[in-house]
Amino acid sequence: MIDVSFESNIREWTAGMVAFERQQLPFATAKALTDVARLDVKPEIERRIEVVFDKPTDFTKRGVAYRPANKSMLVSKVFIMDAQERYLKIEEHGGLRVPAKRALAIPAGQKLNSYGNLPRGTVQRLLARKDTFSGRVNGKGGIWQRTRKGLKLLIAWRDEATYSPRFGFNETARSSAELHIHRRFDAAFSQALASAR
Repeated sequence: MIDVSFESNIREWTAGMVAFERQQLPFATAKALTDVARLDVKPEIERRIEVVFDKPTDFTKRGVAYRPANKSMLVSKVFIMDAQERYLKIEEHGGLRVPAKRALAIPAGQKLNSYGNLPRGTVQRLLARKDTFSGRVNGKGGIWQRTRKGLKLLIAWRDEATYSPRFGFNETARSSAELHIHRRFDAAFSQALASAR
């Protein structure tokens, strides 16, 4: 999973409060936690995606979501939605990626799209040509083209790929929350007191 929850820790904020002020705490705390998730952490994660990944797709950028807090559940959450988490999880935690199909397609001199990926249908298009074949040459699997100078590797097949952690979702989320929570609580608490009078 790629998510982080922000819970209330209101002990330090409640010292010295009168009963009237304490009554406003659940609303103010829920609003502060929700504002931190929506206005601070979520945008910061979206900026992080732009920095870490080369030309991320709009689909990837739309994967950041949040869940608001409420007065009975003083917890807000920022998370990556399921569809995007399937491929971003390994970027957060690192590890070994094993393809769901037969092999990973690694481009070798192929034209990539604006997001740095193989355009959809490239493998099928290459294999439909009469001068190409899929197989192993000198132990290296891939799609090969027969040319006058010999065989040319167009796409390499890889059985697995190792990823190092680089997303930094949790670290970015927590540092953003810590930076903004007191300011958001002060503003929410002032609003709660003003509306209650």
